[in-house]
Amino acid sequence: MPRARAVPPALQGRPVPRDQALEHVTRGALEGPAYRRVTRGVWAPADLPADHGTRLAAVRLALGPDAVLTGASAAWALGSRLAGAEDPAECALATRHVRNRPELVVRRETVGPSDRTDHPRFGLITSPARTVVDLARRGSGVEAVVAVDSLLQACAISASEVARAVDRLRGARGVRAVQQVLDLADRGSESPQETRLRLLLRHAGLPHPRTQHVVCTTDGAFVARVDLAWPLLRVAVEYDGAHHDSPEQIRRDRDRLNRLRLVGWTVLVVDRHQMRAPSAVVAMVGAALRDAQG
Repeated sequence: MPRARAVPPALQGRPVPRDQALEHVTRGALEGPAYRRVTRGVWAPADLPADHGTRLAAVRLALGPDAVLTGASAAWALGSRLAGAEDPAECALATRHVRNRPELVVRRETVGPSDRTDHPRFGLITSPARTVVDLARRGSGVEAVVAVDSLLQACAISASEVARAVDRLRGARGVRAVQQVLDLADRGSESPQETRLRLLLRHAGLPHPRTQHVVCTTDGAFVARVDLAWPLLRVAVEYDGAHHDSPEQIRRDRDRLNRLRLVGWTVLVVDRHQMRAPSAVVAMVGAALRDAQG
């Protein structure tokens, strides 16, 4: 079997337009195993991470500087990582010459200067506040809140900035639903499952918890920070994701749980398996809150 040729330095570490790539390698090499097509007219080394960022960089090359990344793609550029490698890049583009394709969703709209910013890697993207509004107005139900929570965790966005972005979109499709999503959003949710768990309990009619609550001893010494808390009742709910499965993490979690119990807290732990039985989760948390009330 012939040895694969090394990728030339000019083509390493980034997507490249096809015509530029052909200045350094043959057509046969470009279509071989060392490279892959990312979007129309743009290729990348096969060893480049196949994440959403690579797709965004390729789409930027394909569409040129006037396209504005929006929605989940803008959120990814701003630090939220909900969009996956196979999710299409989203962009706003006034021209009708570019059509949707599997790796690209085009929004036929113009994003004004007040609602966009220049990203050092990806070029024009919607501003953080405008991105919040777009996620809220285009999303649906719980998942819209999940997307907004993730972005609020990733970057600092003020309520006044979001309000101004909403005002600039008055009359646009979906804007009326934005406030409903914002009322449910909480920048304290540190993962999509934490948001889903919090909304599950809220929609079931349980008292609203405080997110990322810091528990201290009576003399002010730090004990732990918990995902969801009812401080007056000393009840906490923790969501355990996949990263809690390692032996070292399990040991740390047990030590932490013991510290919380020693200062009088009831701590319930929910994982991905329990989330498949939401009514049981609600019943468990509800019982703990009732017991704490006496």
